[in-house]
Amino acid sequence: MSINRRKFLETLTIAGITLPNISLADEKNNGVDSVKFDFIVPAYLQNQINSNISIFSIVSKPAFAWLEILDDNNQIKSKIYQSEDGMLEANTDLFKFTIIDAPRIFKYRIVAKEVLKFEAYKIVYGEEIKSDIFSAKLAKKDQDQISCLIYNDVHEVKNTYKDLVPHQDTDRYDFAILNGDSFHYVSNQNDITEKLLQPFSFFETSKPFIMNRGNHETRGSFSRIFKKYFGYPENKFYQSFKLGPIYWILLDSGEDKPDTHQVYGGTVDYDNYRKEQAVWLEQVLQSKERKSAQHTVVVSHIPIFHADDWHGTLHNRSTFHPLFQKYKIDAMITGHTHQYGYHPPDQDHNYTLFIGGGPKTGERTVIDVHANKKSLDIKMIKDNGDIVGQLQK
Repeated sequence: MSINRRKFLETLTIAGITLPNISLADEKNNGVDSVKFDFIVPAYLQNQINSNISIFSIVSKPAFAWLEILDDNNQIKSKIYQSEDGMLEANTDLFKFTIIDAPRIFKYRIVAKEVLKFEAYKIVYGEEIKSDIFSAKLAKKDQDQISCLIYNDVHEVKNTYKDLVPHQDTDRYDFAILNGDSFHYVSNQNDITEKLLQPFSFFETSKPFIMNRGNHETRGSFSRIFKKYFGYPENKFYQSFKLGPIYWILLDSGEDKPDTHQVYGGTVDYDNYRKEQAVWLEQVLQSKERKSAQHTVVVSHIPIFHADDWHGTLHNRSTFHPLFQKYKIDAMITGHTHQYGYHPPDQDHNYTLFIGGGPKTGERTVIDVHANKKSLDIKMIKDNGDIVGQLQK
């Protein structure tokens, strides 16, 4: 662990910044009627696979909800429900609607009815609410060019998401990746909504993003519920896909300490989890889809070189690096150390390695990835606009 990052974490602990907020469950225990029925997060786009897209919504009380696709005159074209096993999702506060063969550009809104009573033979509804009307714009799998914005180590500095958008222009980006440690740790739903989804609302209602887990997302009492708030194609934190001319590989680098460390209380198995990913990784690196892409970019939270010598770094290196070398990726994009770094190919690795910066002003970075069929351009940009690392090939 770098000195910079260690001091940052010690400061958080001393200041008590990581104390959890009062959970929604606690609020309910103090009286449901005191909570206004409303959208906590009306919509956020996830899990774009080929032409499908999932749209999540979170409300303040148990409800029955659906998604409405609208025409240019804001009239309803179709309604989409969350359906499983013959039942439409109801009496919950978290919804996931999947649009099959979604158009590249469409308008939509979420509608929800409060559930006042949900009994075996009687369901009583209360107030109905509608979200604002949103416009979504999705990338096509085989489009000629692609642009992505990659954050890392925001650590709950909520203004960072908007501050770091180059030129404050989100239009040029097709999607975003949050490459770990958006949080200190996750103790309840409020952590997810208040510290990520609400601050990122300027992007997530119109473009999808991927939550790529870092080691801090593995921590806290909510960490084992965390996954259900985001879209993952195979219900795995790691995934790969071709979008534009890039084959994207997102790895889950796990924790930075040995599995036997006392802070985990014997509850983790990240070494075997990384080995599981390595078997999968070799398969996808040899896949027809990967070979059809002009470029290959790996996104993972913990760097495998130019970082510390902790167990997480070394085990990620021994597990994944030989495959990167053998199958020749273009770049690996990481974070974790809170010290930005740009490392072209050298005697240790034949691919470019980016390490994004930390959460403090003056150390924050965002990584801008743009590619077409002939070129790949990856820039690491500081919060003052300076480019502190660039791969052009």
